[in-house]
Amino acid sequence: MSADSYSVSVIVSTYEWPEALDVVIRALAAQEDDRFEVIVADDGSGPQTSAVVSTWRRSLGDRMRHVRQPDEGWRLSRVRNLGALHARGRILVFLDGDCIVRRGFMEALNRAALPGWFLSSKRLHLSESLSKRVLEERLPVWNWSAFAWVLRAPGELMTSHREAGTPGVLIPLRDRRRPWREGQPEFLPPYGAYGFFLALSRADFEAVNGFDMRFARWGGEDKDIAGRLRGRGLRCGWPGPGATMLHLWHPRRDGTPVAERTGEGGPEHAPIGEVYGLRELREELRATGTSST
Repeated sequence: MSADSYSVSVIVSTYEWPEALDVVIRALAAQEDDRFEVIVADDGSGPQTSAVVSTWRRSLGDRMRHVRQPDEGWRLSRVRNLGALHARGRILVFLDGDCIVRRGFMEALNRAALPGWFLSSKRLHLSESLSKRVLEERLPVWNWSAFAWVLRAPGELMTSHREAGTPGVLIPLRDRRRPWREGQPEFLPPYGAYGFFLALSRADFEAVNGFDMRFARWGGEDKDIAGRLRGRGLRCGWPGPGATMLHLWHPRRDGTPVAERTGEGGPEHAPIGEVYGLRELREELRATGTSST
Protein backbone atom coordinates (compact mmCIF):
# COMPACT_ATOMS: atom_id res chain seq x y z
CA MET A 1 0.00 0.00 0.00
CA SER A 2 1.39 3.38 -0.98
CA ALA A 3 1.68 6.28 1.45
CA ASP A 4 -1.06 8.08 -0.48
CA SER A 5 -3.49 5.27 0.41
CA TYR A 6 -3.45 5.98 4.13
CA SER A 7 -6.59 7.82 5.15
CA VAL A 8 -5.82 7.75 8.89
CA SER A 9 -2.68 8.19 10.98
CA VAL A 10 -2.94 6.83 14.53
CA ILE A 11 -0.39 8.60 16.73
CA VAL A 12 0.19 6.60 19.92
CA SER A 13 2.00 8.54 22.64
CA THR A 14 4.09 6.45 25.02
CA TYR A 15 6.67 6.66 27.75
CA GLU A 16 8.41 3.68 29.36
CA TRP A 17 5.53 1.20 29.28
CA PRO A 18 6.42 -1.18 26.43
CA GLU A 19 4.06 -3.94 27.65
CA ALA A 20 1.05 -1.64 27.31
CA LEU A 21 2.28 -0.32 23.97
CA ASP A 22 2.50 -3.87 22.62
CA VAL A 23 -1.14 -4.57 23.54
CA VAL A 24 -2.32 -1.25 22.09
CA ILE A 25 -0.62 -1.97 18.77
CA ARG A 26 -1.90 -5.56 18.83
CA ALA A 27 -5.48 -4.30 19.01
CA LEU A 28 -4.86 -1.82 16.19
CA ALA A 29 -3.30 -4.53 14.03
CA ALA A 30 -6.45 -6.64 14.50
CA GLN A 31 -8.70 -4.06 12.80
CA GLU A 32 -10.32 -5.30 9.60
CA ASP A 33 -9.88 -1.95 7.88
CA ASP A 34 -6.12 -1.56 7.45
CA ARG A 35 -6.07 1.76 5.62
CA PHE A 36 -4.16 3.45 8.42
CA GLU A 37 -0.66 3.82 9.73
CA VAL A 38 0.57 3.68 13.32
CA ILE A 39 3.09 6.24 14.54
CA VAL A 40 4.58 5.61 17.98
CA ALA A 41 5.29 9.04 19.47
CA ASP A 42 7.90 8.24 22.09
CA ASP A 43 8.69 10.79 24.81
CA GLY A 44 12.20 9.47 25.51
CA SER A 45 11.66 5.78 26.38
CA GLY A 46 14.46 3.24 26.55
CA PRO A 47 15.41 0.40 24.20
CA GLN A 48 12.50 -1.88 25.18
CA THR A 49 10.04 0.46 23.46
CA SER A 50 12.18 0.47 20.32
CA ALA A 51 12.19 -3.32 20.44
CA VAL A 52 8.39 -3.43 20.52
CA VAL A 53 8.21 -1.15 17.48
CA SER A 54 10.80 -3.21 15.61
CA THR A 55 8.85 -6.41 16.28
CA TRP A 56 5.62 -4.95 14.96
CA ARG A 57 7.33 -3.45 11.94
CA ARG A 58 7.98 -6.99 10.72
CA SER A 59 4.26 -7.56 10.25
CA LEU A 60 2.98 -4.01 9.66
CA GLY A 61 5.86 -2.89 7.47
CA ASP A 62 5.58 0.68 6.23
CA ARG A 63 2.43 1.17 8.33
CA MET A 64 4.53 1.08 11.53
CA ARG A 65 6.69 4.10 12.33
CA HIS A 66 8.57 5.40 15.35
CA VAL A 67 9.43 9.00 16.25
CA ARG A 68 11.30 9.72 19.44
CA GLN A 69 12.53 12.73 21.37
CA PRO A 70 15.04 12.81 24.26
CA ASP A 71 13.71 12.40 27.78
CA GLU A 72 13.75 15.98 29.04
CA GLY A 73 10.73 15.88 31.32
CA TRP A 74 7.03 15.95 30.51
CA ARG A 75 6.82 16.93 26.82
CA LEU A 76 3.64 15.16 25.72
CA SER A 77 2.39 18.07 23.60
CA ARG A 78 5.68 18.24 21.75
CA VAL A 79 5.88 14.54 20.96
CA ARG A 80 2.28 14.53 19.73
CA ASN A 81 3.11 17.41 17.40
CA LEU A 82 6.22 15.52 16.32
CA GLY A 83 4.10 12.50 15.46
CA ALA A 84 1.74 14.72 13.46
CA LEU A 85 4.63 16.15 11.44
CA HIS A 86 5.54 12.61 10.39
CA ALA A 87 1.97 11.54 9.69
CA ARG A 88 0.71 10.91 6.18
CA GLY A 89 -3.01 10.48 6.79
CA ARG A 90 -5.83 12.91 6.13
CA ILE A 91 -7.27 12.14 9.58
CA LEU A 92 -5.08 12.32 12.68
CA VAL A 93 -5.95 10.16 15.69
CA PHE A 94 -4.13 10.84 18.97
CA LEU A 95 -4.25 7.84 21.28
CA ASP A 96 -2.72 7.34 24.71
CA GLY A 97 -0.38 4.39 25.04
CA ASP A 98 -2.58 2.77 27.71
CA CYS A 99 -5.87 2.87 25.77
CA ILE A 100 -6.91 -0.18 23.75
CA VAL A 101 -9.23 0.19 20.77
CA ARG A 102 -12.12 -2.24 20.38
CA ARG A 103 -13.10 -4.22 17.32
CA GLY A 104 -14.88 -1.98 14.87
CA PHE A 105 -12.88 1.06 15.92
CA MET A 106 -11.76 2.04 12.42
CA GLU A 107 -15.22 1.49 10.99
CA ALA A 108 -16.75 3.76 13.64
CA LEU A 109 -14.04 6.37 13.16
CA ASN A 110 -14.32 6.55 9.38
CA ARG A 111 -18.09 6.94 9.55
CA ALA A 112 -17.90 9.78 12.06
CA ALA A 113 -14.97 11.73 10.58
CA LEU A 114 -17.09 14.43 8.95
CA PRO A 115 -16.26 18.04 8.06
CA GLY A 116 -16.94 20.47 10.89
CA TRP A 117 -16.37 17.91 13.63
CA PHE A 118 -13.61 16.63 15.84
CA LEU A 119 -14.05 13.39 17.77
CA SER A 120 -13.55 12.11 21.28
CA SER A 121 -15.01 9.15 23.11
CA LYS A 122 -15.83 7.28 26.28
CA ARG A 123 -13.60 4.80 28.05
CA LEU A 124 -14.03 1.78 30.24
CA HIS A 125 -11.48 1.37 33.00
CA LEU A 126 -10.16 -2.16 33.40
CA SER A 127 -9.49 -3.31 36.94
CA GLU A 128 -5.94 -3.80 38.18
CA SER A 129 -6.29 -7.59 38.08
CA LEU A 130 -7.74 -7.68 34.57
CA SER A 131 -5.16 -5.22 33.28
CA LYS A 132 -2.44 -7.50 34.59
CA ARG A 133 -3.96 -10.46 32.75
CA VAL A 134 -4.28 -8.46 29.54
CA LEU A 135 -0.62 -7.50 29.70
CA GLU A 136 0.74 -10.87 30.78
CA GLU A 137 -1.59 -13.25 28.95
CA ARG A 138 -2.39 -10.97 26.02
CA LEU A 139 -6.12 -11.51 26.47
CA PRO A 140 -7.80 -10.20 23.29
CA VAL A 141 -10.29 -8.05 25.18
CA TRP A 142 -10.69 -5.82 22.13
CA ASN A 143 -12.54 -8.70 20.42
CA TRP A 144 -14.84 -9.59 23.30
CA SER A 145 -18.58 -9.16 22.87
CA ALA A 146 -20.76 -7.96 25.75
CA PHE A 147 -21.66 -11.60 26.45
CA ALA A 148 -17.97 -12.55 26.55
CA TRP A 149 -17.31 -9.82 29.11
CA VAL A 150 -20.07 -11.05 31.39
CA LEU A 151 -18.83 -14.63 31.05
CA ARG A 152 -15.07 -14.08 31.31
CA ALA A 153 -14.57 -10.98 33.44
CA PRO A 154 -17.62 -10.10 35.52
CA GLY A 155 -16.98 -7.13 37.78
CA GLU A 156 -13.63 -6.37 36.15
CA LEU A 157 -14.65 -2.93 34.92
CA MET A 158 -14.54 0.32 36.85
CA THR A 159 -16.80 3.32 36.42
CA SER A 160 -13.85 5.51 37.28
CA HIS A 161 -10.18 5.03 38.06
CA ARG A 162 -11.02 3.82 41.55
CA GLU A 163 -14.58 2.56 41.77
CA ALA A 164 -15.68 -0.90 40.72
CA GLY A 165 -18.46 -0.82 38.14
CA THR A 166 -21.23 -3.18 37.17
CA PRO A 167 -20.39 -6.62 35.72
CA GLY A 168 -19.78 -6.93 32.03
CA VAL A 169 -19.45 -4.25 29.37
CA LEU A 170 -22.60 -2.20 29.49
CA ILE A 171 -21.56 0.15 26.71
CA PRO A 172 -24.30 2.77 26.36
CA LEU A 173 -25.90 1.67 23.11
CA ARG A 174 -28.86 4.01 23.65
CA ASP A 175 -26.71 7.12 23.48
CA ARG A 176 -27.77 8.52 20.12
CA ARG A 177 -25.23 11.33 19.81
CA ARG A 178 -23.46 10.93 16.48
CA PRO A 179 -22.08 13.60 14.12
CA TRP A 180 -24.34 12.44 11.28
CA ARG A 181 -27.58 12.76 13.27
CA GLU A 182 -29.16 16.18 13.08
CA GLY A 183 -30.33 17.89 16.20
CA GLN A 184 -28.16 15.91 18.61
CA PRO A 185 -26.28 17.72 21.39
CA GLU A 186 -22.51 18.03 21.22
CA PHE A 187 -20.58 15.24 22.89
CA LEU A 188 -18.63 16.05 26.05
CA PRO A 189 -16.25 13.26 27.11
CA PRO A 190 -16.33 12.10 30.73
CA TYR A 191 -14.33 14.31 33.11
CA GLY A 192 -13.69 16.68 30.20
CA ALA A 193 -10.77 14.50 29.08
CA TYR A 194 -9.95 14.53 25.38
CA GLY A 195 -6.32 13.43 25.46
CA PHE A 196 -6.81 9.66 25.63
CA PHE A 197 -8.54 9.78 22.22
CA LEU A 198 -8.80 12.77 19.93
CA ALA A 199 -9.44 12.57 16.20
CA LEU A 200 -9.60 15.42 13.71
CA SER A 201 -8.66 16.32 10.18
CA ARG A 202 -5.06 17.27 9.47
CA ALA A 203 -6.34 20.59 8.09
CA ASP A 204 -8.10 21.47 11.35
CA PHE A 205 -5.10 20.39 13.44
CA GLU A 206 -2.80 22.63 11.43
CA ALA A 207 -5.28 25.50 11.51
CA VAL A 208 -5.16 25.65 15.33
CA ASN A 209 -1.37 25.09 15.33
CA GLY A 210 -1.51 21.71 17.06
CA PHE A 211 -0.89 21.15 20.76
CA ASP A 212 0.52 24.00 22.80
CA MET A 213 4.02 22.90 23.82
CA ARG A 214 4.11 25.29 26.79
CA PHE A 215 2.25 22.69 28.84
CA ALA A 216 5.01 21.09 30.87
CA ARG A 217 3.11 18.91 33.34
CA TRP A 218 0.35 16.34 33.22
CA GLY A 219 -3.05 17.47 31.96
CA GLY A 220 -4.62 20.54 30.41
CA GLU A 221 -3.22 20.41 26.89
CA ASP A 222 -6.18 18.36 25.64
CA LYS A 223 -8.85 20.77 26.91
CA ASP A 224 -6.80 23.60 25.47
CA ILE A 225 -6.82 22.27 21.90
CA ALA A 226 -10.50 21.32 22.19
CA GLY A 227 -11.26 24.92 23.15
CA ARG A 228 -9.39 26.25 20.13
CA LEU A 229 -11.18 23.81 17.82
CA ARG A 230 -14.53 24.98 19.16
CA GLY A 231 -13.35 28.54 18.70
CA ARG A 232 -13.06 27.76 14.98
CA GLY A 233 -16.65 26.58 14.94
CA LEU A 234 -16.06 22.84 15.17
CA ARG A 235 -18.21 20.56 17.31
CA CYS A 236 -17.19 17.47 19.22
CA GLY A 237 -18.78 14.17 18.19
CA TRP A 238 -18.85 10.61 19.49
CA PRO A 239 -18.23 7.85 16.91
CA GLY A 240 -20.32 5.37 18.92
CA PRO A 241 -19.69 2.24 21.02
CA GLY A 242 -17.15 0.86 18.55
CA ALA A 243 -14.83 3.72 19.48
CA THR A 244 -15.14 3.29 23.25
CA MET A 245 -11.63 2.80 24.68
CA LEU A 246 -10.49 0.12 27.12
CA HIS A 247 -8.19 1.85 29.59
CA LEU A 248 -5.48 -0.16 31.32
CA TRP A 249 -5.18 0.32 35.05
CA HIS A 250 -2.23 2.29 36.44
CA PRO A 251 -1.67 4.16 39.70
CA ARG A 252 -3.42 7.51 39.89
CA ARG A 253 -1.42 10.68 39.54
CA ASP A 254 -2.71 11.93 42.89
CA GLY A 255 -1.03 15.11 43.96
CA THR A 256 0.26 15.90 40.48
CA PRO A 257 -0.92 19.37 39.53
CA VAL A 258 -2.76 19.84 36.27
CA ALA A 259 -0.55 21.75 33.91
CA GLU A 260 -0.71 25.40 33.06
CA ARG A 261 1.24 26.93 30.25
CA THR A 262 4.75 27.71 31.36
CA GLY A 263 4.93 31.28 32.52
CA GLU A 264 1.27 32.22 32.32
CA GLY A 265 -2.17 31.39 33.62
CA GLY A 266 -4.23 32.55 30.70
CA PRO A 267 -7.79 31.69 29.63
CA GLU A 268 -9.15 28.18 29.24
CA HIS A 269 -7.59 28.09 25.80
CA ALA A 270 -5.00 30.35 24.25
CA PRO A 271 -5.73 32.42 21.15
CA ILE A 272 -4.38 30.54 18.15
CA GLY A 273 -1.86 33.29 17.43
CA GLU A 274 -0.30 32.84 20.87
CA VAL A 275 0.10 29.05 20.70
CA TYR A 276 3.63 27.69 20.67
CA GLY A 277 2.84 24.60 18.70
CA LEU A 278 3.12 22.76 15.42
CA ARG A 279 4.51 25.58 13.29
CA GLU A 280 7.16 26.44 15.86
CA LEU A 281 8.24 22.80 16.12
CA ARG A 282 8.52 22.55 12.34
CA GLU A 283 10.71 25.64 12.30
CA GLU A 284 12.80 24.31 15.19
CA LEU A 285 13.45 21.02 13.40
CA ARG A 286 14.26 22.81 10.16
CA ALA A 287 16.73 25.11 11.92
CA THR A 288 18.51 22.25 13.67
CA GLY A 289 18.44 19.92 10.66
CA THR A 290 16.69 17.17 12.65
CA SER A 291 13.48 15.27 12.09
CA SER A 292 12.80 13.35 15.29
CA THR A 293 14.46 15.12 18.21
